[in-house]
Amino acid sequence: MISELKTEFAFQIRVDFRERVMFGETPRGGRGYVPPIGGWIEGPRLTGKVIGYSGADWAWIRPDGVIELNAHYMLEAADGTPIYIQNRGYLYRHDGAGNPVRAPADGKAPAYFTLTPTFDVPKGPHDWLARTVIVGKGVRHTDPDHTLFTYYTVL
Repeated sequence: MISELKTEFAFQIRVDFRERVMFGETPRGGRGYVPPIGGWIEGPRLTGKVIGYSGADWAWIRPDGVIELNAHYMLEAADGTPIYIQNRGYLYRHDGAGNPVRAPADGKAPAYFTLTPTFDVPKGPHDWLARTVIVGKGVRHTDPDHTLFTYYTVL
């Protein structure tokens, strides 16, 4: 018998944003991107910073209303190690009572994320990121514009 999955908190990443770019409807749905301007990483397994303008969060609003995310950008560990992250996942919106809703016309409902990140990192003290299953959740904040991601290793 396979035991239940267990997770352990690894770190949080705050990604700060300034601009959001939507380029409208495409044959596959809506598309937009948001470049990070900076941020930080804190936790028991990793600390460091987000490198500004090193990539973007790309959103695809599918015709069925589901919002898929595919974000690529660079991190830097506190010891200077460069770390590439690709965050893939889904965005969900909730009404004021916490009930899931489709993306509202006003765009003001809080946005929540579920993610499966992958990492590319040089051999060394942080290469565990490239050989560990990691899952995450996130929440977008609007004042100031940033997202706080919380990541867990799967044990």
